Amino acid sequence: MKKLFASVLYLCAIENLAQEAKPADAKGAEPKSAQVEVLEVEGKRFALVRNFASVEDFAAFERNVQVINQKRQEAQQVQQLAQVALTTPEREARTKELEAKLTVLQSDNAAMAKNYGFDLSRQYLVVQTKLNVLSALSNEEYIKLAADKDFKADSVVNSGEKKFLSRGSVSGAVEVEAFKLQVQRVMETRRALQQLVDLQPRLTKDADKKKVEEAVKNAQSEVNAALEEFKKTRGYDLPNEITLQTAEAKLYTLLSDEENKKLNEQSAPKKDEEKK
Repeated sequence: MKKLFASVLYLCAIENLAQEAKPADAKGAEPKSAQVEVLEVEGKRFALVRNFASVEDFAAFERNVQVINQKRQEAQQVQQLAQVALTTPEREARTKELEAKLTVLQSDNAAMAKNYGFDLSRQYLVVQTKLNVLSALSNEEYIKLAADKDFKADSVVNSGEKKFLSRGSVSGAVEVEAFKLQVQRVMETRRALQQLVDLQPRLTKDADKKKVEEAVKNAQSEVNAALEEFKKTRGYDLPNEITLQTAEAKLYTLLSDEENKKLNEQSAPKKDEEKK
């Protein structure tokens, strides 16, 4: 039971010791210096630990985060089974399984810390700074597009067996958020319109039908206005299906009270020099 108790404590530590953990060194992360990039969000301060400069780099990071989170969930499930085991042999077997999973998890967590400055014990924030805007192409659409004399091969992005037409990119953290909000507005108006259209066949009363017909007209006007605004600002029509691919991003970690204190102490001499 002592081994089980220690394993449970370690698993809990992965979940709850964000305040005590120190920022991990990241291979390929921003070089350490006295100047630390800090982002303040809703009264909380986050420090930059990693820059992602390509689609492949960020996609690999996302895959690795998914894998390590899956392994953490598996360890938690084994822990729960060990706690409710009815027999000693079952409990011992679950304890061994848990210890093995925790060993792997600890090793993977160390690798993530080394490669990305990412640690399961800390809270993180990802800020997208560049998006590639893509729309899916059917085989027929691709054949027609490729046959055009002005066709440019780099305008098509291959992802597995699927092909996407590049609609350009959006750069800058503020610009990316504004673009996403604009797309969201169009999607929401389209969704509301579709819900009203789907409702119409189920109505039996003339009064209800009339109300919904009017609502459909209003919803269609909202969709048209949102699409017109999008085309005016972006220069192209928003396709029915759109894929936003992260091309560049920044990874920030939440600073603990102790880290905030040290950071303030480091910046204090600079402020004094600036005053002089």
